[in-house]
Amino acid sequence: MRRQNERGQALVELALVLPILLLVLMGIVDFGRVFHGHLAVTSASRQAAREASLGRTDAEIISVARNAASPLPPGQIAVTVTPAFSARQAGTSIEVTVTYSLQIITPLIQPFFPNPYVVIARAVTRRE
Repeated sequence: MRRQNERGQALVELALVLPILLLVLMGIVDFGRVFHGHLAVTSASRQAAREASLGRTDAEIISVARNAASPLPPGQIAVTVTPAFSARQAGTSIEVTVTYSLQIITPLIQPFFPNPYVVIARAVTRRE
């Protein structure tokens, strides 16, 4: 049996817990976005490095990296290949770096992480 003075107890408890629950949920979403970005960027750098080892040009390598990272917004992805195509000989190490800038969306987490959060993946291979 309920007492008359306990009618709004559940609503008050929900009002106290809901902001914390939403913050945790948004933090989980942000973590998932960062993890997805990390996986996509790592895969893109590895695929591009494989193409670099086969003697492809910088434009072809960058195209492969961008296609491999296609789930991510193309304007937030940067790809660098070193050394330049003209300096690559057989046995030369080639480094492909893929960078992705991600905006953190959870307001209370933003002060603790750089915004945009930069995800970087590097892959090094030798030219065949």
